[in-house]
Amino acid sequence: MEIVIHAFISACLDYCNAPFTYFGKTSLDRLQFDQNAAAKLLTRALHGQTPSYISQLLQPDVTSRTLRSSEQGLLSVPQSRLKTKAGFTC
Repeated sequence: MEIVIHAFISACLDYCNAPFTYFGKTSLDRLQFDQNAAAKLLTRALHGQTPSYISQLLQPDVTSRTLRSSEQGLLSVPQSRLKTKAGFTC
C-alpha cells in the first residue's frame, strides 16, 4: 500500500518540493488534506469499495517474466495521450 501511495502522490509532491518552503500553513494544511483524501480513495479502490470507473484505473503490473517485484502487488502506469514540455505531469 505504501508503494502505491508513494507512486501516485508522493512523487508529485517531491518533484516540486522547493516551492513548498514558501507556502503558508493554510496552503500546506490543504495539501496534506488532499494527500490524505487521495490515500483514502486509493485504499478504497484497491479493496473494491469505489465505483467501477475508479477501480478500473488501477491495473496490476504484468510482466512477461518472473521478477523479484512480482510479489509486491505493483500497479502499471497507464500510457498518456498528453504531451508535456518537461515530460512530467502531476
